[in-house]
This record gives sequence, C-alpha cells and structure tokens, in this order.
Amino acid sequence: MLDLSVHLMKIHILLPLALLLLAAQDTPPVAITSPAPGDALRGEVTITGTTDVLGFTGSQLDFSYASNPTDTWFILQASTQPVVDSPLAIWDTTLISDGDYVLRLRVFIEDGTFQEVTVPLKVQNDTPIVIPTPVITSTPDKLDVGLPTPFLVAASPTPTLTPRPTPTPLPTNAVSMNQTAVFTSLGRGALVILGLFAFVGLILRFRRY
Repeated sequence: MLDLSVHLMKIHILLPLALLLLAAQDTPPVAITSPAPGDALRGEVTITGTTDVLGFTGSQLDFSYASNPTDTWFILQASTQPVVDSPLAIWDTTLISDGDYVLRLRVFIEDGTFQEVTVPLKVQNDTPIVIPTPVITSTPDKLDVGLPTPFLVAASPTPTLTPRPTPTPLPTNAVSMNQTAVFTSLGRGALVILGLFAFVGLILRFRRY
C-alpha cells in the first residue's frame, strides 16, 4: 500500500510537468514571417508575424538603424492580442531615408521576461531594387541531332579570258594624195591647159599673116 501511494504521488507531480512541456512544444515561437531577412522594402509594407506564446501579455514591433550604437528603437506598433502568422503593422517606409535597418518583434511574458526576434532589412524608395540574375550551374544534356554528311564539291575551272587581237596599222598607200597635193595638181593642169590654149592661139595668128 505504501508503494502504491508513493507511485500515485509521483504521477500527480509528474503529470502537470508533462502537460506543461507538451504545451510549450505546441506553442509556436516568436517570429517575423514577412518580410524575410535581407529583403529590400519600398512604399507601404505589411509586417506579419507570430506572438502567440505561453504567458503572453503584450507585444511590440519597432525598428532601428543597422548601425545603432545608442540602442535607439522607434515603435511601429504595440498590441495586447496574440496572433499566429498574421499582420502586425503596416510600415510606411517612405517616411524614412534609404538605408539598412533592423526590424524587432518583442513579446512580453507573465513572469516579467520577454522573447524577441530581429530581421535585417533594406529600405530603397529612391534607388532601384537590383534583382540578382540566377546562375545556371547545371549543363543541359546534349541533343543528338542527325546532321547530313558533308560532301565536297569539285571546284569549277576558272574561265580564261581570250586576248583580243591588237590592230596592226596598214602601210601607207603610195598613190594616196592629201588635199594639198590634189590642189597643186589641179593648178598645174590648169596652167598647162592655159599654156596650150595660148600656144594654139599664137599659131593661128601667125597663119593669118
């Protein structure tokens, strides 16, 4: 009987602890589900996350510069209702300058502690967002394409140009006369004829006497 009582006491003690452990395992962790770390933001951005943890009393969403030596944070939204992968706040990034920032979600617990998660981000309203080009690492399989077998075409002979005969000048005609010689000959003939007429006239005159 004594041993049975001891076992029942152990069960009463261990059962609540086991239930707490199971509840803790089923409780989702504090998380910012969107945007993702390293995202470039522009305009109004909806921040979503999870704050439904065991012993939840409140949550706070804020941001700071990536370089934050003074540990200064700017509140975006505070809430007293836990959520699971739901909108936490709408962040108008046009109200701040472009640069690197850190988004922080902090959840407060009943025992006075808190859980938090941070996400590094970029704000680019005035500068274009560069989308990285994907790098192809795999080489596609080569396609076996049947190509026709090349054949040689006999070169046609180059046509040879037949030389044209060079014209040979004809010999000078011995009996050919130029214009001056013709006129000279005509003049001489006319003088001879005139001389004959004069000679005949003289003979006829002498015969009369």
